[in-house]
Amino acid sequence: SHDPERIYFSENTSIGEMLLVCRRWPASRGRKPPTQVVNLARNPDTPAEAFNVASAIADGAVASRSYGTIQQWPAGRVAAGNWGAVQFLAPDLCEKFVALTRNEFFPALPLGQVADIGPAGQGVRGIFNRSDMPAYGGMFALWHHKTEVIQSMAAKPDTFVVAKKGKERQARNLWEHRGRMMLVSRARLNTIRAFSVRLEERALGSLWIPCKLTAPIVSEIADEKAVCVYLNSSIGILALLGNRTNKIPSYPQFSIDDLRKLPIPDFAALGPETITGLAAAYDQYANAVLRPLPQMNNCPVRQGLDAAVVAALGLDSEEGDSIRRQLAMEPSVTGRRYAGFER
Repeated sequence: SHDPERIYFSENTSIGEMLLVCRRWPASRGRKPPTQVVNLARNPDTPAEAFNVASAIADGAVASRSYGTIQQWPAGRVAAGNWGAVQFLAPDLCEKFVALTRNEFFPALPLGQVADIGPAGQGVRGIFNRSDMPAYGGMFALWHHKTEVIQSMAAKPDTFVVAKKGKERQARNLWEHRGRMMLVSRARLNTIRAFSVRLEERALGSLWIPCKLTAPIVSEIADEKAVCVYLNSSIGILALLGNRTNKIPSYPQFSIDDLRKLPIPDFAALGPETITGLAAAYDQYANAVLRPLPQMNNCPVRQGLDAAVVAALGLDSEEGDSIRRQLAMEPSVTGRRYAGFER
Protein backbone atom coordinates (compact mmCIF):
# COMPACT_ATOMS: atom_id res chain seq x y z
CA SER A 1 0.00 0.00 0.00
CA HIS A 2 1.27 3.44 -1.01
CA ASP A 3 -1.66 5.08 0.74
CA PRO A 4 -0.11 7.47 3.30
CA GLU A 5 -3.33 7.31 5.31
CA ARG A 6 -2.98 3.52 5.72
CA ILE A 7 0.23 1.79 4.65
CA TYR A 8 -0.66 -1.43 6.46
CA PHE A 9 -3.23 -4.20 5.99
CA SER A 10 -3.48 -5.48 9.57
CA GLU A 11 -5.50 -3.67 12.19
CA ASN A 12 -2.95 -3.55 15.00
CA THR A 13 0.15 -2.16 13.37
CA SER A 14 1.38 1.14 11.98
CA ILE A 15 4.22 0.01 9.72
CA GLY A 16 4.04 -0.91 6.05
CA GLU A 17 3.10 -4.46 5.12
CA MET A 18 3.09 -6.57 1.98
CA LEU A 19 0.54 -9.27 1.26
CA LEU A 20 2.30 -12.22 -0.41
CA VAL A 21 0.36 -14.77 -2.42
CA CYS A 22 2.65 -17.70 -3.20
CA ARG A 23 2.32 -20.97 -5.10
CA ARG A 24 4.56 -23.96 -5.65
CA TRP A 25 6.31 -24.10 -8.99
CA PRO A 26 7.82 -27.56 -9.58
CA ALA A 27 10.76 -27.82 -11.98
CA SER A 28 8.62 -29.98 -14.26
CA ARG A 29 6.58 -26.90 -15.14
CA GLY A 30 9.59 -25.18 -16.65
CA ARG A 31 10.78 -21.65 -16.14
CA LYS A 32 9.21 -19.67 -13.30
CA PRO A 33 6.88 -16.86 -14.39
CA PRO A 34 7.46 -13.29 -13.20
CA THR A 35 6.07 -12.14 -9.87
CA GLN A 36 3.14 -9.81 -10.27
CA VAL A 37 3.56 -6.80 -7.97
CA VAL A 38 0.58 -4.57 -7.23
CA ASN A 39 1.16 -1.22 -5.56
CA LEU A 40 -2.07 0.28 -4.27
CA ALA A 41 -2.62 4.01 -4.46
CA ARG A 42 -5.52 3.76 -2.03
CA ASN A 43 -5.97 1.01 0.53
CA PRO A 44 -9.54 -0.39 0.44
CA ASP A 45 -11.62 0.57 3.45
CA THR A 46 -14.40 -2.02 3.18
CA PRO A 47 -14.77 -5.68 2.09
CA ALA A 48 -16.71 -4.51 -0.97
CA GLU A 49 -13.87 -2.21 -2.05
CA ALA A 50 -11.36 -5.00 -1.41
CA PHE A 51 -13.42 -7.34 -3.63
CA ASN A 52 -13.36 -4.78 -6.43
CA VAL A 53 -9.59 -4.39 -6.14
CA ALA A 54 -9.11 -8.17 -6.15
CA SER A 55 -11.27 -8.41 -9.27
CA ALA A 56 -9.18 -5.71 -10.94
CA ILE A 57 -5.98 -7.62 -10.07
CA ALA A 58 -7.42 -10.80 -11.58
CA ASP A 59 -8.47 -8.92 -14.70
CA GLY A 60 -5.14 -7.12 -15.07
CA ALA A 61 -7.03 -3.82 -14.80
CA VAL A 62 -5.48 -2.29 -11.67
CA ALA A 63 -4.16 0.80 -13.44
CA SER A 64 -7.08 1.32 -15.81
CA ARG A 65 -9.50 1.27 -12.88
CA SER A 66 -7.25 3.70 -10.94
CA TYR A 67 -6.59 1.39 -8.01
CA GLY A 68 -2.83 1.56 -8.35
CA THR A 69 -0.06 0.18 -10.53
CA ILE A 70 1.11 -3.26 -11.53
CA GLN A 71 4.49 -4.66 -12.55
CA GLN A 72 5.82 -7.99 -13.71
CA TRP A 73 9.05 -8.50 -11.75
CA PRO A 74 11.31 -11.16 -13.30
CA ALA A 75 11.66 -14.34 -11.26
CA GLY A 76 15.43 -13.96 -11.23
CA ARG A 77 15.22 -10.64 -9.42
CA VAL A 78 12.96 -12.06 -6.73
CA ALA A 79 15.16 -15.14 -6.34
CA ALA A 80 18.09 -12.79 -5.77
CA GLY A 81 16.14 -11.01 -3.03
CA ASN A 82 15.32 -7.93 -5.10
CA TRP A 83 11.89 -6.63 -4.05
CA GLY A 84 12.50 -3.15 -5.44
CA ALA A 85 9.16 -3.17 -7.24
CA VAL A 86 7.51 -2.11 -3.98
CA GLN A 87 9.62 1.02 -3.46
CA PHE A 88 7.66 3.38 -5.70
CA LEU A 89 4.10 3.62 -6.93
CA ALA A 90 5.43 4.58 -10.38
CA PRO A 91 6.76 1.44 -12.15
CA ASP A 92 9.11 3.58 -14.20
CA LEU A 93 10.97 4.69 -11.07
CA CYS A 94 11.42 1.08 -9.96
CA GLU A 95 12.89 0.13 -13.34
CA LYS A 96 15.10 3.21 -13.45
CA PHE A 97 16.59 2.28 -10.09
CA VAL A 98 17.39 -1.19 -11.43
CA ALA A 99 19.02 0.39 -14.49
CA LEU A 100 21.03 2.63 -12.19
CA THR A 101 22.39 -0.32 -10.22
CA ARG A 102 23.26 -2.14 -13.45
CA ASN A 103 25.35 0.74 -14.81
CA GLU A 104 22.90 1.27 -17.67
CA PHE A 105 22.84 5.06 -17.14
CA PHE A 106 26.52 5.58 -16.37
CA PRO A 107 29.40 3.67 -14.74
CA ALA A 108 28.41 3.35 -11.09
CA LEU A 109 29.69 1.72 -7.94
CA PRO A 110 28.61 1.44 -4.29
CA LEU A 111 29.56 4.46 -2.19
CA GLY A 112 31.19 2.15 0.34
CA GLN A 113 33.88 1.22 -2.19
CA VAL A 114 35.26 4.76 -2.26
CA ALA A 115 34.30 6.18 1.14
CA ASP A 116 34.44 5.55 4.87
CA ILE A 117 30.96 6.10 6.29
CA GLY A 118 30.35 6.62 9.99
CA PRO A 119 30.16 6.80 12.89
CA ALA A 120 26.40 6.48 13.10
CA GLY A 121 24.44 8.87 15.28
CA GLN A 122 23.45 6.22 17.80
CA GLY A 123 27.08 5.72 18.76
CA VAL A 124 27.69 9.46 18.96
CA ARG A 125 24.65 10.00 21.19
CA GLY A 126 25.79 7.16 23.46
CA ILE A 127 29.20 8.73 24.07
CA PHE A 128 28.60 12.49 23.90
CA ASN A 129 26.31 15.03 25.49
CA ARG A 130 25.38 18.23 23.71
CA SER A 131 26.57 21.51 25.14
CA ASP A 132 26.15 25.19 24.36
CA MET A 133 29.62 25.79 25.75
CA PRO A 134 32.96 24.67 24.30
CA ALA A 135 34.87 22.09 26.32
CA TYR A 136 38.37 20.66 26.33
CA GLY A 137 39.15 19.29 22.89
CA GLY A 138 36.78 21.69 21.12
CA MET A 139 34.57 18.94 19.69
CA PHE A 140 31.39 19.85 17.81
CA ALA A 141 28.71 18.23 15.68
CA LEU A 142 25.84 18.67 13.27
CA TRP A 143 23.18 17.32 15.61
CA HIS A 144 19.76 18.27 14.28
CA HIS A 145 18.01 17.92 10.97
CA LYS A 146 15.63 20.85 11.20
CA THR A 147 14.35 21.54 7.71
CA GLU A 148 13.59 25.13 8.61
CA VAL A 149 17.34 25.52 9.27
CA ILE A 150 19.04 23.15 6.81
CA GLN A 151 17.71 24.32 3.48
CA SER A 152 20.80 24.17 1.27
CA MET A 153 23.82 21.97 0.57
CA ALA A 154 26.13 24.17 2.66
CA ALA A 155 25.58 23.72 6.40
CA LYS A 156 27.20 24.59 9.73
CA PRO A 157 27.73 22.63 12.96
CA ASP A 158 24.99 23.40 15.46
CA THR A 159 26.31 22.21 18.83
CA PHE A 160 29.40 21.50 20.90
CA VAL A 161 29.71 17.94 22.22
CA VAL A 162 31.23 16.80 25.51
CA ALA A 163 32.24 13.25 26.36
CA LYS A 164 30.07 11.52 28.92
CA LYS A 165 31.80 10.64 32.16
CA GLY A 166 34.02 7.60 31.76
CA LYS A 167 33.80 7.66 27.95
CA GLU A 168 36.55 10.16 27.19
CA ARG A 169 38.68 7.61 25.36
CA GLN A 170 35.83 6.46 23.11
CA ALA A 171 35.02 10.11 22.45
CA ARG A 172 38.56 10.81 21.24
CA ASN A 173 38.41 7.75 18.98
CA LEU A 174 35.11 8.82 17.44
CA TRP A 175 36.38 12.35 16.95
CA GLU A 176 39.10 10.95 14.67
CA HIS A 177 36.36 9.80 12.27
CA ARG A 178 34.69 13.18 11.84
CA GLY A 179 34.03 14.46 8.34
CA ARG A 180 32.95 17.45 6.26
CA MET A 181 30.38 15.75 4.05
CA MET A 182 27.30 14.48 5.87
CA LEU A 183 24.65 12.00 4.76
CA VAL A 184 21.13 11.94 6.13
CA SER A 185 20.27 9.00 8.41
CA ARG A 186 16.51 9.54 8.48
CA ALA A 187 14.18 11.89 6.67
CA ARG A 188 10.56 12.98 6.49
CA LEU A 189 10.20 13.09 2.75
CA ASN A 190 7.45 15.72 2.68
CA THR A 191 9.69 18.28 4.41
CA ILE A 192 13.31 17.37 3.64
CA ARG A 193 15.30 19.66 1.37
CA ALA A 194 18.87 18.30 1.37
CA PHE A 195 19.92 14.64 1.59
CA SER A 196 23.61 15.47 1.83
CA VAL A 197 25.26 18.59 3.19
CA ARG A 198 28.81 19.81 3.42
CA LEU A 199 30.50 21.66 6.27
CA GLU A 200 33.59 23.82 6.08
CA GLU A 201 35.01 22.02 9.13
CA ARG A 202 35.05 18.32 9.96
CA ALA A 203 32.46 17.33 12.56
CA LEU A 204 30.47 14.44 13.99
CA GLY A 205 26.75 13.92 13.41
CA SER A 206 23.67 12.75 15.25
CA LEU A 207 20.94 12.60 12.61
CA TRP A 208 23.73 12.91 10.06
CA ILE A 209 26.51 10.45 9.24
CA PRO A 210 29.98 11.62 8.17
CA CYS A 211 31.21 10.38 4.78
CA LYS A 212 34.93 10.60 3.97
CA LEU A 213 36.17 9.79 0.46
CA THR A 214 39.18 7.49 0.64
CA ALA A 215 40.77 7.96 -2.79
CA PRO A 216 40.04 11.46 -4.15
CA ILE A 217 40.53 11.88 -7.88
CA VAL A 218 40.73 15.67 -8.29
CA SER A 219 40.94 16.63 -4.61
CA GLU A 220 39.10 15.70 -1.45
CA ILE A 221 37.16 18.95 -1.48
CA ALA A 222 36.24 18.82 -5.18
CA ASP A 223 35.22 15.17 -4.95
CA GLU A 224 33.05 15.90 -1.89
CA LYS A 225 31.32 18.72 -3.71
CA ALA A 226 30.64 16.48 -6.72
CA VAL A 227 29.12 13.70 -4.61
CA CYS A 228 27.02 16.22 -2.66
CA VAL A 229 25.56 17.64 -5.88
CA TYR A 230 24.80 14.15 -7.18
CA LEU A 231 23.04 13.08 -3.97
CA ASN A 232 20.81 16.17 -4.02
CA SER A 233 19.91 15.75 -7.68
CA SER A 234 16.81 13.81 -8.70
CA ILE A 235 18.94 10.86 -9.86
CA GLY A 236 20.77 10.82 -6.53
CA ILE A 237 17.49 10.92 -4.62
CA LEU A 238 16.26 7.99 -6.72
CA ALA A 239 19.45 6.14 -5.76
CA LEU A 240 18.75 6.78 -2.06
CA LEU A 241 15.04 5.95 -2.05
CA GLY A 242 15.33 2.94 -4.34
CA ASN A 243 16.91 0.91 -1.54
CA ARG A 244 15.20 2.40 1.54
CA THR A 245 13.81 0.34 4.37
CA ASN A 246 10.09 0.39 3.67
CA LYS A 247 8.65 0.12 7.18
CA ILE A 248 7.38 3.67 6.76
CA PRO A 249 7.99 4.76 3.15
CA SER A 250 7.47 8.45 3.94
CA TYR A 251 9.98 8.35 6.83
CA PRO A 252 12.88 6.18 5.68
CA GLN A 253 15.90 5.47 7.82
CA PHE A 254 19.30 4.82 6.28
CA SER A 255 21.77 2.62 8.10
CA ILE A 256 25.49 2.70 7.40
CA ASP A 257 25.04 -0.53 5.42
CA ASP A 258 22.29 1.11 3.34
CA LEU A 259 24.54 4.07 2.57
CA ARG A 260 27.47 1.82 1.68
CA LYS A 261 25.32 0.21 -1.04
CA LEU A 262 24.22 3.57 -2.45
CA PRO A 263 25.09 3.69 -6.18
CA ILE A 264 27.11 6.76 -7.15
CA PRO A 265 28.99 7.62 -10.36
CA ASP A 266 32.33 5.86 -10.83
CA PHE A 267 34.31 9.06 -11.15
CA ALA A 268 37.54 7.16 -11.79
CA ALA A 269 35.98 5.69 -14.93
CA LEU A 270 34.20 8.90 -15.95
CA GLY A 271 37.24 11.14 -15.64
CA PRO A 272 38.22 14.22 -13.61
CA GLU A 273 36.22 16.61 -15.82
CA THR A 274 33.04 15.03 -14.43
CA ILE A 275 34.11 15.99 -10.93
CA THR A 276 35.14 19.52 -11.85
CA GLY A 277 31.81 20.11 -13.59
CA LEU A 278 29.79 18.95 -10.59
CA ALA A 279 32.06 20.79 -8.15
CA ALA A 280 31.39 23.97 -10.10
CA ALA A 281 27.65 23.34 -9.73
CA TYR A 282 28.16 23.00 -5.98
CA ASP A 283 29.95 26.34 -5.84
CA GLN A 284 27.07 27.89 -7.79
CA TYR A 285 24.23 26.43 -5.71
CA ALA A 286 25.83 25.64 -2.31
CA ASN A 287 23.93 28.34 -0.41
CA ALA A 288 20.84 28.44 -2.59
CA VAL A 289 17.59 27.41 -0.88
CA LEU A 290 16.20 24.06 -1.98
CA ARG A 291 12.44 23.68 -1.89
CA PRO A 292 10.93 20.76 0.05
CA LEU A 293 10.86 17.50 -1.88
CA PRO A 294 7.15 17.67 -2.87
CA GLN A 295 8.01 20.92 -4.68
CA MET A 296 11.15 19.57 -6.33
CA ASN A 297 9.69 19.66 -9.83
CA ASN A 298 9.24 23.42 -9.57
CA CYS A 299 12.46 24.09 -7.66
CA PRO A 300 14.94 26.10 -9.77
CA VAL A 301 17.87 24.93 -7.63
CA ARG A 302 16.97 21.26 -8.03
CA GLN A 303 16.50 21.84 -11.75
CA GLY A 304 19.97 23.38 -11.86
CA LEU A 305 21.49 20.42 -10.02
CA ASP A 306 19.74 18.02 -12.38
CA ALA A 307 21.01 19.91 -15.40
CA ALA A 308 24.57 19.76 -14.04
CA VAL A 309 24.34 16.03 -13.29
CA VAL A 310 22.88 14.96 -16.63
CA ALA A 311 25.44 17.12 -18.46
CA ALA A 312 28.37 15.75 -16.45
CA LEU A 313 27.21 12.14 -16.84
CA GLY A 314 26.30 12.46 -20.52
CA LEU A 315 22.58 11.74 -20.06
CA ASP A 316 19.56 13.02 -21.93
CA SER A 317 18.14 16.01 -20.08
CA GLU A 318 14.67 14.46 -20.30
CA GLU A 319 15.89 11.63 -18.06
CA GLY A 320 16.47 13.98 -15.13
CA ASP A 321 13.25 15.86 -15.81
CA SER A 322 11.23 12.64 -15.87
CA ILE A 323 12.69 11.32 -12.62
CA ARG A 324 12.18 14.67 -10.87
CA ARG A 325 8.56 14.94 -12.02
CA GLN A 326 7.68 11.39 -10.99
CA LEU A 327 9.38 11.59 -7.61
CA ALA A 328 7.49 14.80 -6.82
CA MET A 329 4.22 12.92 -7.39
CA GLU A 330 5.01 9.87 -5.22
CA PRO A 331 2.65 9.50 -2.23
CA SER A 332 5.55 8.77 0.12
CA VAL A 333 7.07 12.10 -0.93
CA THR A 334 3.94 14.26 -0.86
CA GLY A 335 2.45 12.61 2.24
CA ARG A 336 -0.90 12.56 0.43
CA ARG A 337 -2.81 10.03 -1.60
CA TYR A 338 -1.71 9.92 -5.20
CA ALA A 339 -3.26 12.78 -7.13
CA GLY A 340 -1.60 12.38 -10.54
CA PHE A 341 -1.04 15.45 -12.68
CA GLU A 342 -2.20 18.75 -11.29
CA ARG A 343 -5.42 19.91 -12.88
